[in-house]
Amino acid sequence: MLRMKTWAVGIFLCLSFLVSAQKGQKESIFFEKPPVIDGKTDDWPAEWWLDPDGKFLSNVGNDAENLYFRLKISDDLTQLKIGLFGLSLKLNPTGKKKDKVGLKYPVGKDANELKREMKEQNDKEMDAAARVQYKKELMSDVEVVELIGLAKQNIVSSRLGLANGIEAIIVALDDGAYIYEAKIPFKAFRLDKSKIEMLPVEFETGRYIAPNKNNNTNYSPSYGTPGMYGRQQSSVYYNNYQYNPLSSPGYLSLNIKLK
Repeated sequence: MLRMKTWAVGIFLCLSFLVSAQKGQKESIFFEKPPVIDGKTDDWPAEWWLDPDGKFLSNVGNDAENLYFRLKISDDLTQLKIGLFGLSLKLNPTGKKKDKVGLKYPVGKDANELKREMKEQNDKEMDAAARVQYKKELMSDVEVVELIGLAKQNIVSSRLGLANGIEAIIVALDDGAYIYEAKIPFKAFRLDKSKIEMLPVEFETGRYIAPNKNNNTNYSPSYGTPGMYGRQQSSVYYNNYQYNPLSSPGYLSLNIKLK
């Protein structure tokens, strides 16, 4: 009886692993004519993939030389995390955490910019038009890119000054949604396409990390979502360790079968 129970548990774990492995599995879109990385997505010959969590619409494609990525982000809170704390795109060709490569774009605001944003916006309630304008302003000056995995420290570059063929852009539409596009040549990270059948791809927003109470950081304890959802929802007191909606990242994981 014990042997039978052990066998049943083994089957259950195996099936659970297979279901988990297949979660997010997609077949790459193959491009005969590559898309232009310009924030306009009508040159993608596919429908958007839906995110079960409702944070992102996405697609990943490839041709013989490049990988292509697009996102549409309509969720207010996820947009705010991207605008304030950045968005990372990581590839994991070997399945090992230490081998992840990719880029962070936008990189998010630095500490002084964040402090200024919170001071100016925390006490303001925004109507729909003001929210759209605010989200456009967050994307108005995002020219810095960090390259992940090429060195021990991320390599910082101008978006337009990248010399290895990587391209990235993010734009805010008139309805406030964000459109993100990127191109990564396989050779930019020394990836051998012929050896990659399934490519794990991760998108992850930055998040708010509460300042250490022992340091001299002067963030307001009510630092929350600046005016985006009104005073009631934005008042979150970190010294009392209450939950902050900005403290958990937005995340999308895909397993891409290349063509």
